[in-house]
Amino acid sequence: MPTQRIVKVTGVGCCLEDCIYDHIDFSSSAFQHYRSLSPGDGGLAPGALVLEDDFERFASRRFASVLQELTHGQPPVSRNIGGPAIVALIHASQLTAGCSQVAFYGCRADDEVGRFLTDRLEATPIDTTHYQIALASATASTTVLSDPTYDGGHGERAFVNTIGASHDYRPEHLTDDFFRADINVYGGTALVPTIHRNLTTLLQRSKSEGSITVVHTVFDFPNEKQHPGQRWPLGSHDDAYPYVDLLIADCEEALRMSGCADVPNALAFFKQRGVGAAIVTNGANPVWLYADSPLFGTLSLTTMPVSQKVGERLRLGARGDTTGCGDNFAGGVLSSLIMQNHQGASELDLREACSWGVVSGGFACFYYGGTYFEQHPGEKLQLLRSYHEAYRQQLESGC
Repeated sequence: MPTQRIVKVTGVGCCLEDCIYDHIDFSSSAFQHYRSLSPGDGGLAPGALVLEDDFERFASRRFASVLQELTHGQPPVSRNIGGPAIVALIHASQLTAGCSQVAFYGCRADDEVGRFLTDRLEATPIDTTHYQIALASATASTTVLSDPTYDGGHGERAFVNTIGASHDYRPEHLTDDFFRADINVYGGTALVPTIHRNLTTLLQRSKSEGSITVVHTVFDFPNEKQHPGQRWPLGSHDDAYPYVDLLIADCEEALRMSGCADVPNALAFFKQRGVGAAIVTNGANPVWLYADSPLFGTLSLTTMPVSQKVGERLRLGARGDTTGCGDNFAGGVLSSLIMQNHQGASELDLREACSWGVVSGGFACFYYGGTYFEQHPGEKLQLLRSYHEAYRQQLESGC
């Protein structure tokens, strides 16, 4: 039997405060008044992220006053750790406790929000040695406007983001140890602009050190703002794709990155560009995936359904919000890659990884915000096991 070992994982991206406001009606006159009219104009849109400065130019009002109007003065239902990179890494570290060492690379300001995040991170298994204090005046934050009734009750969010300190984080902040891990994760780097612009060089370095590279994306508002309606590049000139072992994106991100009109063609684009394997999520709709590399073997274009057990519990009224579902999906996939690596697998099973992503993303609907705080190590894994087993049975039955 292969020798089991501790798997080292490092990830870079933003760690931010999510302030979540629930029961925002996207069909209301107030929301519609500030809704985007054209790509990149700075207006609000379901599922999309807008930068606070751009929104204020679009609305000709301070965002704080608009927020009062949209929320009717109600406080947020949750303040939580957010950000595609950190949420995925926390989830993966919780599910693989004892099998992994997971470290986050990023920065914050020396402010109340930064101290709040640092304090909350201490309640997770993440190594924050490289979570640095920058010179910026504000730690990154996102206001999350959640409408649980949107899309036939599946729910959706709109995001207003302040990049803040993440503007100051640069490639030179990544130490040699970052690249020498078993798995390097680049999570939602569009929210860390200088890292995103240098993805190609960073991914090349990762591959030269023998690391598995995982890239999971976020709505690329900086590119959308600069080139409204045009295809988003990955890296400086789309030259990062050949160094990506696994790409995880949602449907809109995949279509905008590829310039294609549907997911199968988007995945064909990624494959043609040299991506070893890719997964595309689409909310409550089936997940698309393929693999074509020595690491993952060959898996023709296929789909996997969402979890029936999650759906049943949601119909019974168990609901938080959908914030962090995609990030936890990525973390679930990552946790499976860690476990397979820990067990010495010679070829990684993408379908098995995706099954953990499906139940992890679905489970995130049961609490507010992306980060779940365990009462004891292993709690979240224990909670998810029944969903994973039910999902395996669902796949075997062909449902």
